Amino acid sequence: MKKICSIQNTKIKDLIKIYQKKNYMNIFFVEGIKEFEMAIKGNFLPKKIFICEKIFYKYNMIQSFYSITFIISMKIFKKLAYRENSGGIIALFKEKKYVNQLKNIKISNKNPSLILILDGIEKPGNIGAMLRIADAANIHMIILCNMKTYVYNSNIIRCSLGSLFTREIFVDKIESIMYWLQKNKIKIIATGFNKHKKAINLYHTQFPHNNIAIVFGSESKGISNIWLKKANKIITIPMFGNIDSLNVSNAMSIIIYEIIRQRNYAI
Repeated sequence: MKKICSIQNTKIKDLIKIYQKKNYMNIFFVEGIKEFEMAIKGNFLPKKIFICEKIFYKYNMIQSFYSITFIISMKIFKKLAYRENSGGIIALFKEKKYVNQLKNIKISNKNPSLILILDGIEKPGNIGAMLRIADAANIHMIILCNMKTYVYNSNIIRCSLGSLFTREIFVDKIESIMYWLQKNKIKIIATGFNKHKKAINLYHTQFPHNNIAIVFGSESKGISNIWLKKANKIITIPMFGNIDSLNVSNAMSIIIYEIIRQRNYAI
């Protein structure tokens, strides 16, 4: 442990200031062993690593980063920790640029892609859960628009179990996304209702075996009208009880796995 520096080499008040601002100077906090591992796997660059010796145990995980690793006390760790049972590690990482990069991406028609578009999802926990589902379903690309929260929000990182770092994600304006989709001849599947277009029951829908993008919106407002107007299909999940809506991450899971079933497991 001689190679790891003491916390005296950095200022606690500055550290807390960065933590409170969340997106201070294009850096963000990652808390937890699994999340740290996923950030490294996604080729994110750590700037500083803080460990609490009393509870941290995976030193092999940070051997390459001893020069930027600092030991902190349990008291300081508790001030910084967003949750319990995070394994005694908190790290500062440098942001990656997600914004306005979509225009440089080309989609192949050989292997059909499934693209996820999240439009104005408000709750970080929902975004994180949806990213986790996207990882489980191996969604090819995730596009965020009308963002209501910081991409590297602690709740997004935690609820996605760090899958935020390993998926191909882009942030752009709706108009730019729409242009890119049309340019690449990608079919748009919207979720919700439109008075001018009939919504189709999910289980009466045949999903095309080519590139498609499926759009989900917030639980309170749904998706933007432009998606409903431009959509090739609008789909809904049938409801049989007294409640007429589902949590957006649950709805996404149902729809995404129905598409996967049709593509890979339909008899």
